[in-house]
Amino acid sequence: MAEVSLKILKKHNLKHISELRIDPEILLHRFSPGCSMCHCNGTCCAEGVLLDLKDKERILAHADVIKQYLEPQQEHDVQKWFDHNIEYDIDFPSGQYDGTAVRDGGCVFLDSKGLCVLQKTALAEGMDKFALKPFYCVAFPLVIDGHVLTTDDPEFTNRSQCCSIVPDGSLTVLDVCREEFEYILGTEGLEEIEKVFEEAMSPLERVV
Repeated sequence: MAEVSLKILKKHNLKHISELRIDPEILLHRFSPGCSMCHCNGTCCAEGVLLDLKDKERILAHADVIKQYLEPQQEHDVQKWFDHNIEYDIDFPSGQYDGTAVRDGGCVFLDSKGLCVLQKTALAEGMDKFALKPFYCVAFPLVIDGHVLTTDDPEFTNRSQCCSIVPDGSLTVLDVCREEFEYILGTEGLEEIEKVFEEAMSPLERVV
């Protein structure tokens, strides 16, 4: 693979990050043919998710309507939706995060079909589908660690049809996660990282 000249993304929507660096490994990761985030079954939510305090406030502000879309067995007590264990982290816009509670082996907002109730609520209420979901839920398997954009490949998912990295896959993370890249970076940022992937491809790969 050719050496990547661009190490920092300058065009992105993350106001709390002045210089968003690129993990070189993200250019090497490969996924199986047919891999798609549309095949997600919520396995990645098994341990709950981390969310910025602003995300948490937004969810709580819509608690009454969210409850309408919870299944009967799901937790309806808003005080039990979160861990209430605040930690500091520079990769979150407010500099702080909490975690969603885990119930029955998954995130408190995960229903029996592996679907996110926050997204279900937003769609049913005529909102943008990501209006209520925490940032890193939408971005996954893309993550930001120490202001470095990279991918997460938790071993417990082991699902090559959606987010698991495989040794000899034919798809790049850009092929699989274009919508997630655009969500994180915006339109101009997506164009910038497309150029990064293009420059990183070998001449043979460009021909193919």
